[in-house]
Amino acid sequence: MSAYLSIDGLLYTLAARLFETAFIFIFAFRLCGILTASLKKELAIGLVSAAVFGAVVLAIDLASRFFMGKGLVGILLTKQHIDQWFEFFITGCLIGPFVEELFFRGMIYTWLRQRLSAALCIILTSLLFASMHGHISMIQLTGGIIFASIYEWRKTIWAPFIVHALANIGIWVIPHIYLFM
Repeated sequence: MSAYLSIDGLLYTLAARLFETAFIFIFAFRLCGILTASLKKELAIGLVSAAVFGAVVLAIDLASRFFMGKGLVGILLTKQHIDQWFEFFITGCLIGPFVEELFFRGMIYTWLRQRLSAALCIILTSLLFASMHGHISMIQLTGGIIFASIYEWRKTIWAPFIVHALANIGIWVIPHIYLFM
């Protein structure tokens, strides 16, 4: 739609995501996974989970260099040239992950979980999540599995949101700073 409205794609995406957030809050606030007993605890769990996930990714990358020259990170990630870095950060690294967690984990996962096993819900919502990014890639599928698993454990979107936001930041920043790229 942004191509037909002569509006910047990032601003269009931001507006659409904010509209989506408002819609979810108006019609499904209590059901979207935002309520928690301790926001501080959930944010801390998200930070620790993101740190563990990042350490595992780097360890896998270093180990993969024995079999592949560029390593796994070098194969999966590329440098992205972004002119509007602030808008990209707000849209792609904060608002986007927040809305996606509200929708995919808070609403869809919770709805499915009332009917199906946790393992099946994790697989289905992860496939849906990955497919909504244009195509099913290993990065989005792995992310979906991790985010849904954390949601199943915590029953709130906050810890998966932190992991999701930091993963998006990592996908954007790592190719620019990682010494082994």
